[in-house]
Amino acid sequence: MQIHLKDIDNDNWIECIFLTTNKEGQHFINEEFVASNAVSIAQSKIENGWITKAIYDEDQMIGFTMYGFSYEDHCYDICRMMIDHKFQGQGYGKAALGKVIEEMKKIEDCTEIFLSFEPENQIGKRLYESFNFQDTGKIVDGELLYSLKLK
Repeated sequence: MQIHLKDIDNDNWIECIFLTTNKEGQHFINEEFVASNAVSIAQSKIENGWITKAIYDEDQMIGFTMYGFSYEDHCYDICRMMIDHKFQGQGYGKAALGKVIEEMKKIEDCTEIFLSFEPENQIGKRLYESFNFQDTGKIVDGELLYSLKLK
């Protein structure tokens, strides 16, 4: 497994928007636990602070992430992370989350990372807790808010 992050650009954006977490391969604006990649890319062009990256295993695009500074919430946030349905259950989520955290640690004033997820997303919960994300006890838009202190 050779996981790396790559900017969304003219060469890969179409492939990226066709990734889906839906087991049947169908595309929706809002998927079970995450907004579609098309919505996320559009959001990143309208709202300042977001970084969008495709997640690759060597030359194969396997997922998408959006992270950065949320001007709305005034904090650093992993806003989106998804692994395409064809690659789920193979350890890619853990490897990709590790890469995103590595990138966010390089941001000088990023001392804490937040993320939120639906309470039903037990796989996500176990993943985040394996990286020592802690439950803040807050619920935002029906999602549990977790944080990881970096410094």
